[in-house]
Amino acid sequence: MAQLFDVTARKVHQWTMAVLVVAGFLLGDRFGPALLVLAGAIMFFGRFWWPADVVRQLTWRVLEPRHIVRRRERAEDHATRRIARTVGGVAWIVAAALVWAGLPLAGWPLALLIALMVVLDAAFDFCVLCFAFLHLGRAGLLPASLKHP
Repeated sequence: MAQLFDVTARKVHQWTMAVLVVAGFLLGDRFGPALLVLAGAIMFFGRFWWPADVVRQLTWRVLEPRHIVRRRERAEDHATRRIARTVGGVAWIVAAALVWAGLPLAGWPLALLIALMVVLDAAFDFCVLCFAFLHLGRAGLLPASLKHP
């Protein structure tokens, strides 16, 4: 059986990350990448050290206790989502570096693609990486270390 997780905290986190990336895009090539780095750092470091995920901390310590959002727990397998957070965080930091290096046509599409995947999961519970892993596993193309039990 899958472990119970606070879906509300995940969704608040996901929507916040998407807003940071879109706001960064709207700010443009000079200041926008700073928001990409912020989103990437929260995603990446928050994956390995919970206090670094300031959005989930805000949700758990402020929004849920004050009943601004309602905590909903659901059984989920987070193994693939953890990989997605790691990859997404690194991708946003790389995208920011590309934009700062004068390659916005490489950086912004990468950043917005990851943001789209985050929005799909936040809005529809559709984890693109989970979907890819499922089909790669069925086709026998997924390394044994990444297969679900």
